[in-house]
Amino acid sequence: MKAFTLLLLPFVISLSAADFETRQLENGLTVIVSPDDTSPVVTICIAVKTGATCETPETNGLAHFYEHMFFKGNEALPDQTAYNRRMGELGILQNGTTYPERVQYFLTLGSENFQEGLEFMYDAITSPLFDMEEMEREREVIMNEHDRGLTHPFYNLSLAREEVIYTDAPWRQSPIGVPEVIQAAAPPAMHAFQEHYYTPDNSALIIAGDVEYEEAFRLAEEQFAGWEYGGLSNYDSLPRLISIERDTTVFVDSPSGAGYVSVVYEGPSISTNPGDSYPADVWGSYLSLMSREFYTDLVTNGPFINIYGSYYTQRFSPSITFAGMVPPDRAEEALALLLEEIEQLQSPDYYDEEGLLLAKEDLYRHRILAEETSRDVAVESMPFWWVVAGSLDYYVTYQDSLDVVEPSDISEFIGTWIVNKPRVAFVLMPLDGEENR
Repeated sequence: MKAFTLLLLPFVISLSAADFETRQLENGLTVIVSPDDTSPVVTICIAVKTGATCETPETNGLAHFYEHMFFKGNEALPDQTAYNRRMGELGILQNGTTYPERVQYFLTLGSENFQEGLEFMYDAITSPLFDMEEMEREREVIMNEHDRGLTHPFYNLSLAREEVIYTDAPWRQSPIGVPEVIQAAAPPAMHAFQEHYYTPDNSALIIAGDVEYEEAFRLAEEQFAGWEYGGLSNYDSLPRLISIERDTTVFVDSPSGAGYVSVVYEGPSISTNPGDSYPADVWGSYLSLMSREFYTDLVTNGPFINIYGSYYTQRFSPSITFAGMVPPDRAEEALALLLEEIEQLQSPDYYDEEGLLLAKEDLYRHRILAEETSRDVAVESMPFWWVVAGSLDYYVTYQDSLDVVEPSDISEFIGTWIVNKPRVAFVLMPLDGEENR
């Protein structure tokens, strides 16, 4: 295929990170402000360095349970009725999410209510009541979430991944938790979790939308300066979780008609090997091109229905994964062909200049989409990079770092993390009553 003008777009479009400033309060709280006056709204997000990765077998599920209780009563709004009434008065839309390596809460409201929104967030983050009656209601909701997960066609695969790849502490990859902890959760356990992780020195306050820098920083300090420093979080000292010591193949039973094959390698941690993540991202984007060898060998001319190869950016459990759906009766054939294809990936001839430009362009477009609105900046972009990468420096320099990735960088990445490195292969297929092999 001949080069065409679209390929030049990454080099003529300016795709800098969203404008922002960062300051730190005396209590350790990081405050990030990103003005955007496109619409008269503002999003306030609190990102917390916690999640399943901070849990033990005795506390697995508390980070997620805490997220549910965040939206209940607090010292300023002592019951659900008062809480919901105030939300309505301020026109707040809110939500929270619990991931293995982070938890975040956000609310969006009209910018004319920005100061009141900060107060609302402060009360919720600093003084939850953990009312036992409310906990009982949420316990039922969470158990329903847990039980729905058991019926997912890929549940057995997820369980196998946790047990084989995260052998030392599989619970650190399971935000939903285990029924024993969910059923036993009580206010003392929640307050202990709060004391360790819900402190300003372990959190970031992200403000994006129709605000001015100085006014936003002033109001943030006025509202959050009273949040007491903690100093108890062990997040930054947690050990790496993913561990693959030898080649392993795991066969997992699936419902009739479901077939899936994946191969997993350890990947570079964003906290210790950030430089390896740039060629990893370009490489993964290249493999997604339907016009290139990886896709044509395995899908167009092979047994896979779809296929991807990618690096998942994480601090404690970074992974390199190849995976795709297959007809169940061709699953073992598909695995053999995938392993053969992986052996070719280090060759510089596997990649062409035009394809690399297309891969980078696709990454640039994803960056634009992730920052399409101020809400996206506050919820989808900055919390992830602040927690997982440890700061926003990586976020700021990301595009420039992608620009200079060459085929030799990709070959070096493959040589460091894939060639002759142990892997785990998972084959999901109906086993017809056989025990998992």
